[in-house]
Amino acid sequence: MSLVKIVATGGTVANTVTGRLSVDELLRDIPEAKEIADLEISDVLRLASHEFTPSEWLKIGYAVADAAEDDRVDGIVVTHGTLTAEETAYFLHLVVRTSKPIVIVCAQRRHKMSGNDGDRNFLDALRIATSESAQGKGVFVTLGEEIHSARDVVKTNQRPGGFVSRSCGILGHVESDQVTFYRAPMRRHTAHSAFNIRELARLPRVDIVASYPGADHVPIRALVDAGSQGLVVEGYAFSGKPTLSQQEELTRAVKQGIPVVCVNRGRGGRVPTSPKSLFVQGDDLVANKARILLMLALTQTTDRLKLQSIFSDY
Repeated sequence: MSLVKIVATGGTVANTVTGRLSVDELLRDIPEAKEIADLEISDVLRLASHEFTPSEWLKIGYAVADAAEDDRVDGIVVTHGTLTAEETAYFLHLVVRTSKPIVIVCAQRRHKMSGNDGDRNFLDALRIATSESAQGKGVFVTLGEEIHSARDVVKTNQRPGGFVSRSCGILGHVESDQVTFYRAPMRRHTAHSAFNIRELARLPRVDIVASYPGADHVPIRALVDAGSQGLVVEGYAFSGKPTLSQQEELTRAVKQGIPVVCVNRGRGGRVPTSPKSLFVQGDDLVANKARILLMLALTQTTDRLKLQSIFSDY
């Protein structure tokens, strides 16, 4: 039987009206889990995911890398809260160098609650983690029998179907007879990534700035003064353009050596590259994921052309 490492971080999947459960306690209510795989548990965190910081990403990343490097382990499942699952998933997608399946599992309804979805999601995560067809496809998020790529998935609401993969669509389904994939991520990730969790002790500060009518220089200048080492601008669709007032302050930031990445606030399309721009174009990434990629990229370079190449590759 396959061995799956459970990296526990908390979340609704292990939460009840009386408090958070350990994974051992959770498994007592899901006996079918041990029919799918042998399980080992690493209790890394027991924390609501909205309290996570980049320090928690690193802790989880080290634990997942440890599991991936264990020859006995066939796949990894990470229990996680829904509010920031997409961020942790994308971070792992970029920094854990493995072809083994890594599955983030969440729930929109608490354990033992009427209509609880977490038990089934947990079983589905185990099935993905032990599926040969999941090898080499990076990090997944699974809820509602759907398989999402870490790069594309976003939480849109609190309902069981509230996770979507934007215009790209899901990778596949977990069905009663098999795990079925219909597509695979084409951008660089995991085993083929240039980033490595083993080389990271801390992450640079990167902040997000929103564009809207009347948005001016004030938040940008405040973030720069606070020590921001990079900025992501959630600019107008489709071009990612900031307001004129923002653009002037962002240009000043670039000249101070602070890279700026522009993404589309419409969240549904690619920002086209422009060789004349001082700013990096963030492809079709949403702002919170462009922030993660910029944080990692800044551990290697601040050169605009090199940063643009990274955003085009990932």
